[in-house]
Amino acid sequence: MESSVALLNFDGSYKKQTFYQTYPYEWIELESMENTSLLCEKDTIKDISNKIRQKRSAIHFLGSGNYHYVSHVLQSNIKKPYSLILFDHHTDTLPSPSKDLISCGSWVLDSVNTLPMLKKVCMIGVSEDAPNHIPNSIQHKVKYFTKDSLQSNLAIIIKSILNFIPTDSVYISIDKDVLHREDASTGWDHGTLRLKQMLKVLQVIIQNKDVIGLDICGEYPVTPTNENQREIQNIIGKNNHTNAVILRYIKKWMYRKSNFQKMLHA
Repeated sequence: MESSVALLNFDGSYKKQTFYQTYPYEWIELESMENTSLLCEKDTIKDISNKIRQKRSAIHFLGSGNYHYVSHVLQSNIKKPYSLILFDHHTDTLPSPSKDLISCGSWVLDSVNTLPMLKKVCMIGVSEDAPNHIPNSIQHKVKYFTKDSLQSNLAIIIKSILNFIPTDSVYISIDKDVLHREDASTGWDHGTLRLKQMLKVLQVIIQNKDVIGLDICGEYPVTPTNENQREIQNIIGKNNHTNAVILRYIKKWMYRKSNFQKMLHA
């Protein structure tokens, strides 16, 4: 996976942050599109997909978790068998309210049902009631680790994740609501995974699998009426820091792996 970065501007959240300015990045303007928050018509999805395809980035920042369904769009172009590694406090496997809509809460279910190259889904950090939200029809393709289970031996959990994934290739999707509120604020209910824990899992996955794409969402909804409040400024700063840390380590690990592979084939 190339480590180029794309910012999807649905909600203006990245205009308030600076984490990406250290690296070459692409700005994909989507703010003018109507009816894209939480739910999106599949005709509009085609327009979003066309804009994304004009770029060649492999790391995508999606904005608020309201736009997490774009992860489905990004995966729809994958041409070889892969598994989805999902860091999220929610399973996102609820039925869509309409066959003509995809939502931030249905996109994983839609992906399992419609993307033939997607073989398994590993959910990390979901709520304790996660089993209630995963339809029986897809349970054979899903493994989940609840937020409480992650408080046990992390090395054993990481081994279990790797053993579950049958494919050489993986796609990673991160919603920062999986993190403890000290590490991120999203506007949704949160898990308890600490940033350092998530980074440990990511490092091992990157070292052992071919990461063919990665997206990150979970920005706090900022509006002109609240953006100057001290609390909101603190939240923006916290999320900016967390995004910077995640991006820095991902790029470092991908760079090291790339160089190691070049040495092996030299």
